[in-house]
Amino acid sequence: MPAIEGYADTVRAARYVERLGGHFGHQPGGMKVLSKAPGELVVDLGGATWTLRAEQTRLELRVEADDPGVLRRFSARVTERIEKLGRRDNLTVHWQQEQ
Repeated sequence: MPAIEGYADTVRAARYVERLGGHFGHQPGGMKVLSKAPGELVVDLGGATWTLRAEQTRLELRVEADDPGVLRRFSARVTERIEKLGRRDNLTVHWQQEQ
């Protein structure tokens, strides 16, 4: 399955995972949490799967989708959501296409 991985540098990664877990618990727009553990969250975006993992100095991201076009669209949406949520910390998402 096509995937893209990325990260956003932050020492508050666990806090972001927790906040997003609470947000997605309400299933906004049909999105739902597939699994949740301390420092890790997997979300069904309704066409793609998004995994967030808190590391000590960054938030690691992975988006998977069957179609490369869908993958690009959802990774752009993930970028927008993370950067909006982390605007006070100036979060910037950096993506690297999986080989």
